[in-house]
Amino acid sequence: MSGPEAEERVVSAVVEAILGHRIAPGTRLIERELANYAGASRSAIRNGLLTLAHAGLVELSPNKGATIAMCSPEEARQIFEARIVIEASVLDILARTLDEAGRARLDAFIDEEHAAYEAGRMEEARHLSRRFHLLVAELSGNDVLTGFVRDLINRQPLLSWTREVRQSRFCGNDAHKRIVEALARGDGAEAARLNTEHLRELERELRTDRESALKTVGAEDADEVPRPRPG
Repeated sequence: MSGPEAEERVVSAVVEAILGHRIAPGTRLIERELANYAGASRSAIRNGLLTLAHAGLVELSPNKGATIAMCSPEEARQIFEARIVIEASVLDILARTLDEAGRARLDAFIDEEHAAYEAGRMEEARHLSRRFHLLVAELSGNDVLTGFVRDLINRQPLLSWTREVRQSRFCGNDAHKRIVEALARGDGAEAARLNTEHLRELERELRTDRESALKTVGAEDADEVPRPRPG
């Protein structure tokens, strides 16, 4: 299969694997395997990879081919800074335009996220936690800002090197609830403040994940260093 539909299948397959933590940063993507998985032609694969590279999800190299991008600490900081600024604008718009139907959608979403967290369905909770921010952007009605939010959220799994899902991260459900309450009051400034606080906490947790992973790798490397034999 070739054409835009095939290219979209390639992009969707890689994005879903990244968001589901099924593929780690630095992993090399094999065109043949992608073609088999997505049922796409080589030209569709290459165009899809170009789209992913433009979004910052894939790195293209003449020697290595395509690999899943790895975010440096500075890139991670910049991603969160961008999210804070862009989402503040989204929240300002939504605080002025949120209607009863939009509030009902947000309330239902918060209940769904809370249920996943309480039931221990942590992968689902992680997905819903990201989806909340995208839903808020969609409800703002600004397609350009929504596209920016989507691209930044898709890069979030590249900031952490661990697949571990810690419950503390999903206490963000309470933050989401407070954000919705501020929006319902028409208080965009308070909603933005709460969102900034929430994203800063997530940034700290992801930084801790990265540092822990580096320490683990360092310990494993140390164990592999040959030791002198006695006598």
